[in-house]
Amino acid sequence: MNRLTLLFIALIAFKANATIEKIPVDNKLVTYKTMEELDLEKSIFETEYLIEETLDIETLEIVEIDEEVEINFDTKKYLPEGFNALEGKDDIDWNSVELIELEEEVDLGFETKPYLPKNFNALKGKNDLDWSSIELIELEEEVEIGFDTKAHLPKGFNPYKGMNCGKEVVVCLY
Repeated sequence: MNRLTLLFIALIAFKANATIEKIPVDNKLVTYKTMEELDLEKSIFETEYLIEETLDIETLEIVEIDEEVEINFDTKKYLPEGFNALEGKDDIDWNSVELIELEEEVDLGFETKPYLPKNFNALKGKNDLDWSSIELIELEEEVEIGFDTKAHLPKGFNPYKGMNCGKEVVVCLY
């Protein structure tokens, strides 16, 4: 740390004493560094002084500081009488709130009609589906783990023990 401090002090000292010439080359001003500046940069940024350390995130300890905010004036002077910041918080009837969907027109940059069949209607048959006529089938598939699980469970193990489920048992929830 001391070495770094000394290097920065030396850098400031060299910067104050060094004369930098601006010489026009191809109608541009080119700045040349003095030898002292080049030596100082070399000593600061050489790879032997840089320490590369891998940081393990698991070793970091996060400390959350709860500081009380002090405003230095009385906020009650600027609020109405009987002000309650939480008043009306739960008074919103979400069923009475009407949601409005704003339709935005999408401009693809070309006309789509030539690419669609004649008399094309994207909404044709939208409400023709009878959901009550659709039968859902649950496929039962046996999972092969590759070893006998009973060998790893205690004798007489019952996963449903203590459940008041009567005769019906929930086998799987999706």
